Amino acid sequence: MQKKIFILGLLLFVILQVKSQDFFSAPDFSQIARNVKTASSSYYYPNLMRMYLTGTTQMTQEEGRHLYFGYIYQPGYVPTDTSEFNSKLVSILSKQSFTQEDFANILQYAAALLEEDPFNLRALNAQLLVYAQDNNTEEYKKVALKRRIVQDAIISTGDGMSEKTPYYVIKVAHEYDILPFLGFNFGGEDKILKGNKVNYLSLSENRFGVEKVYFNISIIMEHLKVKGGNKL
Repeated sequence: MQKKIFILGLLLFVILQVKSQDFFSAPDFSQIARNVKTASSSYYYPNLMRMYLTGTTQMTQEEGRHLYFGYIYQPGYVPTDTSEFNSKLVSILSKQSFTQEDFANILQYAAALLEEDPFNLRALNAQLLVYAQDNNTEEYKKVALKRRIVQDAIISTGDGMSEKTPYYVIKVAHEYDILPFLGFNFGGEDKILKGNKVNYLSLSENRFGVEKVYFNISIIMEHLKVKGGNKL
């Protein structure tokens, strides 16, 4: 019963937060590919990325979805996380308190990660931490807007409550980083289901009684297969 109530609440949250049409919908990758590659399209990718990087332009849900999922058709797209700055950032963020040098390093490492993955939610959250500490309202608002665009794009694709209604992501790391936004903590199990299209993350105990969140990783697996069958 609690799970049903949670699902209904989450659906309402999606409708209100991302202003979806009725409910969530899976991305149409073939249509997105055509749109982001067409210079005359309102979803032409270079224009969307410029809007996003300014951190000052509100984007519609469809613009955000084309921005996020259209990134897989860009030369810089890499579905795995291999940057040395991941561990460096995690190491600093695990501290109980921060020095000014720590804050400077957090910004440096976050910027490096965002160069490789402009939708790295962990890096965006790290920037927000520093800007909040410095009372830098202008930069905080810019980064918060970017984070909102990425989060909205992901949660507009499903409810994550079943294999049939997963959230779509373009990087496995985005699965882990979206959990706190949904109010969950990772429970320790990450399993790819038969067919290599969907995987789930188990959740630690929560008041809604939800045990798993499902993600569609088909685009990640296809990319890895094309590039030579690299493992996640």
